[in-house]
Amino acid sequence: MNNLPIPHLAIVHPEPSPFPELPQALALLPAKVRKASNTTSIESFLLAATSAVILVADSPDDLTAMPPRIKAITDSPLLTVITFDLLDVAWPAIGIEDFFVGSSSDTELRARVRHLLTLHPESADLMRHGDLAINAATCEVSIAGRLVELTFKEYELLKFLAREPGRVHTRQSLLNKVWGYDYYGGDRTVDVHIRRLRSKLEDPGHTFIDTVRNIGYRFRKHV
Repeated sequence: MNNLPIPHLAIVHPEPSPFPELPQALALLPAKVRKASNTTSIESFLLAATSAVILVADSPDDLTAMPPRIKAITDSPLLTVITFDLLDVAWPAIGIEDFFVGSSSDTELRARVRHLLTLHPESADLMRHGDLAINAATCEVSIAGRLVELTFKEYELLKFLAREPGRVHTRQSLLNKVWGYDYYGGDRTVDVHIRRLRSKLEDPGHTFIDTVRNIGYRFRKHV
């Protein structure tokens, strides 16, 4: 998986989960794993760029209600982890691409997830850099599954920088490319927007944009 974006897996589970060890089993994949209870609001959780959704179901109601609810939020492929007694009703459940009996082997689970990701590759509209995801189709930005609200120009500036990690851009070139050649504002416009981006995106664990002294800015090649 060299040079490929790391997939992000979102687990949606009941409380209590019948398979609490699931995140540990999936942690052996080269993937980021997040989880949320189906008793809470999952909209923002799933709206953040997600490669695949893992739904844990331990009742027929879960199989009936949750897949349509999830598919109304995201078009990410859906694998459902079920208890053995749900085998007779698991297929074909609405919106499920695959299912897995939770008492089976962790090795098989990981194989099914890898297969699901192969069959449903992420859209070319999605850029990932570490925990940062930029969805050009929805104009949404998220960090580790958390949606970040940006203004239009902040979003356009971030998207432009992220397309070429490691490349240095002068302030004037950024003004021309992001604001347009007919924009008559000064270089400080770029500095202000970079400062706002950093305040919204960066923290001690995340640094995405470097200042290149006396020249301009670049998006970090390795984040």
